[in-house]
Amino acid sequence: MATEILLPKLGMNMESATIARWLKDEGDSVTVGDVLAEVETDKVNMELEAEASGVLRKLLVEEGERVAVNQTIAVVGSADEDITALIERATAPPTEVEASHVERVYESWRGPAPAEPKEEQATDMQPLPAPVPARPRREGRPDRLDPEAIRERLAQRGAVPQSDTRRAPRTRLVIYGAGLGAKQLLEVTWHLDTVEVVGLIDDSPKMAGVELGGVKVLGGFEALKDMVARGAVDGVALSFHSEVRQKVHRKIKAEIGVRVIPLVDPRAMVGMEVQIGDGALIEAGAVVGPGTIVGEGAIVDVGAVVAHDCNLGAFSHLSPGCTLSGVVSLTENVLVGVGAAINSTVTVGRNVIIAPGAAVMTNVPDDVVVSGVPAKVIGESRRGAASH
Repeated sequence: MATEILLPKLGMNMESATIARWLKDEGDSVTVGDVLAEVETDKVNMELEAEASGVLRKLLVEEGERVAVNQTIAVVGSADEDITALIERATAPPTEVEASHVERVYESWRGPAPAEPKEEQATDMQPLPAPVPARPRREGRPDRLDPEAIRERLAQRGAVPQSDTRRAPRTRLVIYGAGLGAKQLLEVTWHLDTVEVVGLIDDSPKMAGVELGGVKVLGGFEALKDMVARGAVDGVALSFHSEVRQKVHRKIKAEIGVRVIPLVDPRAMVGMEVQIGDGALIEAGAVVGPGTIVGEGAIVDVGAVVAHDCNLGAFSHLSPGCTLSGVVSLTENVLVGVGAAINSTVTVGRNVIIAPGAAVMTNVPDDVVVSGVPAKVIGESRRGAASH
């Protein structure tokens, strides 16, 4: 299979580089690790190595030409392979999907253009600039890590019922799925004074009546429908991961209409202006930076780190210990493996699986599996097939 050779992003502020000299010609055989070109950035000169073996089929950039990060600069493949469609795709302008999240973030940050300064008459002595006013203290911000204050702030963000958490009635919640995932949710809800777990739901008839963690399994999907009809429950939380989570979430919304409640462990660090969708879960030790969107049904697992202004698409799952740099966009249903890292401004397509420990430096298309440092496509993902 032909492989695109991309200009990698080697630094947080790197946006482009110049191809100083090609060291291989079209038609040359190359192996992984062969030096293809010398590349110059504003700060360093470096050698660009081949990430695949085969024949150097096409050079898409001339020597001396400046190219953007993530731009395809060459194609490696077999000698008799048709690469016409690949070249057309590689040389096409970026799609709106790739650019939309980054543009949204920067447009929001820049705001309206400043007004033109008024002309003033020149004087011999210029007045001193006005003193910068002290930044007002944010109301309601605790002077220390007060658990009650943290819970109240989470309530204001919509992760738990809004209003005074010490006086308001607690949300009656059932947990759907009585496996090990339920143990995780019981741990999260144990730290929330705003919810009361009134039971577990599981579709296995063998689980009916079983007590787990002090909470009884009340039945399956039909039992949940009955509880909602009787007004005995205010919301449901899903303990499932992966494909089952998306399927059950949509079934509940379509057939019952009860809200799938988002849950945020108070031991997570959640920044300003974070948006949290229904059914999302943010676990203990996770860090979610300011301006991030946590989509419907998304999971930010224990110890995952998300920098500022990221977009975690619906039903994506960030495994423990993974790291997303700033302005990363996971389009939808993306699985980021344990310890994987994604570089800033990267867009990852739908249904992608990022292998544990991978370092994703460039944009990733839909429906693939990527692995390695730097990450490259190693196969086709079936992650989206089971959800439809």
